[in-house]
Amino acid sequence: MTQKQLLQIVQSWNLNPNPEYRGFRCANCQKYMQKAWYHWLVEGGYKTPVHFCNSCEEKFKLNKIEINKPKLLVNKSKFKLPTEIKNKLIELSKKWKTKEKPIYKIFTCDACNENMYKAYHIWLTEKDRLIEVHLCRKCGKMLK
Repeated sequence: MTQKQLLQIVQSWNLNPNPEYRGFRCANCQKYMQKAWYHWLVEGGYKTPVHFCNSCEEKFKLNKIEINKPKLLVNKSKFKLPTEIKNKLIELSKKWKTKEKPIYKIFTCDACNENMYKAYHIWLTEKDRLIEVHLCRKCGKMLK
């Protein structure tokens, strides 16, 4: 049930095919935050962390989270990166411990593991799967 709910939430997001540098928001209520609950969505054509604020985490645990936003269609062909960068990001995503239980923590860079409050949010595709990677400003310089 957990993966199904996470998938429904992620499918309601308006994904940007271009890397964007911004803060982090709750997956459900979209409130900006500096620390969050990390869940992993690894089904339904996605591999991404899903972040919840404390309030939405409680609702999620109690199975009371309401997903009222419509499912948005995603054109995966728009998510293009240079092959060299894409391969580096895929290698980063292979190191993720996606089977861990949810944890409450400060956001960290997927490349250097430094704490951060803003990041490059980068979506890419691998074998028809959308992956979201987060890089700090320093590590994100590889995107340019």
